[in-house]
Amino acid sequence: MKLSHIGITANDIESLRYWYMRYFALSSGPLCRDAERGVSCYFLSWPDTDGAQIEILSFDGLRVKPSSGHVAIATGSREGVDFLTELLRTDGNPIVAEPAETIAGSYMSACLDPEGNRVEITDR
Repeated sequence: MKLSHIGITANDIESLRYWYMRYFALSSGPLCRDAERGVSCYFLSWPDTDGAQIEILSFDGLRVKPSSGHVAIATGSREGVDFLTELLRTDGNPIVAEPAETIAGSYMSACLDPEGNRVEITDR
């Protein structure tokens, strides 16, 4: 088995979609819309992999709050964590955990996406 996708609900799927594309080099599929159920979504993926995707979705007439969970995205290096953390900070994104070694031996920081969801930036 493998992870297919994670879903992140949003009040503004366009804004959130562009944010994940900008900072994490994701590509977006077309808007999927089920008018009968009142659901819209995009699937985001990395161009060179067939791995797990991020689904950004919204529900007509429903305001959502940030998730109590988080998503972790690996840059592949400590330098990548540091660089991306500073880019996010410079662009005005809230950094909620500064880059540091974790108890599990990885290196990570964390920010909040535009909807207030926690996004961890890891080296692996």
